[in-house]
Amino acid sequence: MTIKVIMDTDPGIDDAAAITMAINDPEIDLQLITTVAGNVTVDKTTINALKLVRFFNADIPVASGAKLPLIKHFEDAARIHGESGMPGYDFPTDLPKPINKSAVEALRDAILASDEKITLVPTGSYTNIALLFSEYPEVKDNIERIVAMGGSLGMGNMTSAAEFNVFTDPHAAQIVYNAGVPIVMVGLDITMKPY
Repeated sequence: MTIKVIMDTDPGIDDAAAITMAINDPEIDLQLITTVAGNVTVDKTTINALKLVRFFNADIPVASGAKLPLIKHFEDAARIHGESGMPGYDFPTDLPKPINKSAVEALRDAILASDEKITLVPTGSYTNIALLFSEYPEVKDNIERIVAMGGSLGMGNMTSAAEFNVFTDPHAAQIVYNAGVPIVMVGLDITMKPY
């Protein structure tokens, strides 16, 4: 049995690893990848997502999303992830194009068209998801759950308590966490544990 998944992401090497696993896991039916500004600007995160789709010869649409947080000033993490977000890796240059829809429109269309509930996996800031819920609240009925990488229960990587994805757009995080959709939070404290 496969799970229908949509990833909303800001690759960066950490999200590139998550996309790689999702593309190659036979139990995940990856329907769509949407991109958001975060680790680097959205034009770069979109190119990085397209590089991964092309590298794995995957037939997965990619839609470009929010360039800025809802309210606060945008601060990227290029100092950590490098100027491109994925430096040092060689990818094909004949990349597909992103689809001709905004991330929010692509999310809406894919979720509403699905014959089974979608698992939404945001691994970057939650700006696209917050905009989706604000503009098209009807999509919530066809979302099984959100599995969100972000937040923390005791440690931060931007301040002593703030984790990057939530710090990048805290207003969007508030909308998503209060949306009434079942949510699993995979916080920074979990991702930092050695397994």
